[in-house]
Amino acid sequence: MNSVDLPQTTPKQIQGDILVVDDTPANLALLRQMLSARGYRVRVSRSGELALKSAFAMPPDLVLLDIKMPDMDGYAVCRALKENCHTRHIPVVFLSVVESTHEKVEAFRLGGADYITKPFQTEEVLARVEHQLLVQRQKIQLEREIRDRQRVEAVLRESRALLSGVLNSSLDGVSAFRAVRDGQARIIDFQWLVANPMAAQTVGTTPTDLVGRRLLEVLPEYREIGLFENFVAVVETGKSVEREVYYESPRFSGWLQVVAVKLGNGLTVTVRNITERKQMELALHAANIELQDRANHDGLTQLANRRRFDEYWSQMWEYCARQGQPLSLILSDVDRFKAYNDTYGHQAGDLCLQKVAEALRETVTHPRDLVARYGGEEFAVVLPQTEGAGAIRVAQRLRNAVRDLRIPHKSGGIGKIVTLSLGLSSLVPDERGSPSASDAIAAADLALYRAKSQGRDRLCWQLVRSHSGDRTDTNPSC
Repeated sequence: MNSVDLPQTTPKQIQGDILVVDDTPANLALLRQMLSARGYRVRVSRSGELALKSAFAMPPDLVLLDIKMPDMDGYAVCRALKENCHTRHIPVVFLSVVESTHEKVEAFRLGGADYITKPFQTEEVLARVEHQLLVQRQKIQLEREIRDRQRVEAVLRESRALLSGVLNSSLDGVSAFRAVRDGQARIIDFQWLVANPMAAQTVGTTPTDLVGRRLLEVLPEYREIGLFENFVAVVETGKSVEREVYYESPRFSGWLQVVAVKLGNGLTVTVRNITERKQMELALHAANIELQDRANHDGLTQLANRRRFDEYWSQMWEYCARQGQPLSLILSDVDRFKAYNDTYGHQAGDLCLQKVAEALRETVTHPRDLVARYGGEEFAVVLPQTEGAGAIRVAQRLRNAVRDLRIPHKSGGIGKIVTLSLGLSSLVPDERGSPSASDAIAAADLALYRAKSQGRDRLCWQLVRSHSGDRTDTNPSC
């Protein structure tokens, strides 16, 4: 494995403690190099047993764990870490040379936080490591806030004698109200009985000035955002209410956590400013969405990756089977791509794949259709609710779109340009499972093989028809 040249930096402080576990010295050296350059403290272990001893002795912030190792594989190491109370919280990122759905499912089932496929891409490794450490820090901070809040609430419940002192020193707004009823005993408002300094500060007055005043007189917007109705329900039903609301007024703009608890013919209300925490949660949610998006897209071509193809193909198969709708699949392969790489170099090969991918993406425009990088120089197109004739027209447009790029290829066929061979299968899926989803993929793959063996730069197809019983007919054609 070639080493990666990274910028030499002198970090001001250690960014995190990372334990790397891999039985291949070259992998350990590469990961140590790229992570140390970013300011991380890196420990390495060449076996699962040594890794556990190191983790138990001094728990790291993150573990990068190879799956395939002799004696004790990564799954066993992860299981041992998660069973130990001192290490179960440590995020584990699995490393594997095989991008297998089964392997990934097992990794996540055992508690893995993420998955990186070898050979390593520096930007991907650093992005995933930094994301996991960020998530871990935010999780710790959120847990600390929750514990702090629980401690405060426990003190309030356990000692009413300290209520006055707690109210006056609380960073939350705390108020107590008495229900105001009309002649028919319906609650029409609430009257302040107690208000601590923070509650009074929120509405721009003093605790003394608030006592005796009515809620809707001071805060009429509470009716508009539904809090007044929530308070009525608390008094009438006895059930507490906890809400997070976005609140805007001339004095405040942000997120509030409102907790209301019944108290006699009224209630107590605690209001906490959770704007910073909410922003953190929203940022974490956005980061998770971004990570999910990265997990479903190919880094080179920005198309859907094989994982996303497998997932979408399965979903569309089940959908079309239920609806009795046709489903078509196109598998395509860049002709003589190895010769292209040998002639122009791998960097030019990557650029070629990007151009081909862009041409495919621009040609397949229907929202329900999916273009994916199937592997290497191979691409797949899923066409739900598309019969064979329509799929053939799409495939021909794809072939022409790549030819129109006029990418020079000295070792190519006629015209000395980059071309595509395409194989297509089309059928109406059968809920009884004959033929199966894998049969349809195999049919498209066979058609692609026939296209390449018959001279490349052409389309062949298999139109699959399911009948009663287990028999499946195919119509091969080019």
